[in-house]
Amino acid sequence: MNLTILGSGTIVQHDTADNCSGYLLDHTLLFDCGPGIWKALNQHKISLGQINDIFLTHFHVDHTSDLGPMLLNRLLLPHLKNIPLNIIGPAGLKKWFTDLKKILGSWAEDLSINLNEMKDEPYQTGGHIITSKNTGHTDKSICYRVEINGESFFYSGDSGYCDDVITLATECQLGVLEASHTDKMYITEHLTPSLAGKIASRAGVKKLLLTHMYPEVLTGNPLKEASSFFSGEIILAREGMSIDF
Repeated sequence: MNLTILGSGTIVQHDTADNCSGYLLDHTLLFDCGPGIWKALNQHKISLGQINDIFLTHFHVDHTSDLGPMLLNRLLLPHLKNIPLNIIGPAGLKKWFTDLKKILGSWAEDLSINLNEMKDEPYQTGGHIITSKNTGHTDKSICYRVEINGESFFYSGDSGYCDDVITLATECQLGVLEASHTDKMYITEHLTPSLAGKIASRAGVKKLLLTHMYPEVLTGNPLKEASSFFSGEIILAREGMSIDF
């Protein structure tokens, strides 16, 4: 499996800010598409034609705002206009997308879009099997696990510390976990590097990728904090990274 990091930052402006959340798995599956992801696709020469499945963890703007530009480009590129695009997300996706179309305009009705709200049964595409569980960040936010050919990947999205997240991440080759806040700034709706390390350890993931870190976390030592609880390999996410696992 391969993960390309199109964006790993937060919405907060600072000197070394990355694009917001956007992760491309196996060159075809896009997880979240926050501010900057449309530009990153261009920079990495990734064609929209290879992305026909977009997975949203929740509906906050820092994880969804570039969906509109992606849709408009599919409309303007004749070879993509009639190719179905699958948008997958938590409960409430259909209502949220109906409201989004009112903002985008009538042209959004001209696209072929399939909406899939994740439930207990897996979603399957291109040999990938995708399952989800709630994260506690919002009342409907979800995380994702992807499996193919005996390999597995986990993406937390924004998350609280909860058993569902640990269960879904169990023994994944790569666990992508947000680490928004420091321990001193901890709130239940987000993780810290320490909590991400605890989840990775309890879940037995092989490799941990820390992402979605606010400036206060980056000025500290998130690697040290996470490694206090997780003894495996830890990577700090940066825009443009490509990880094979």
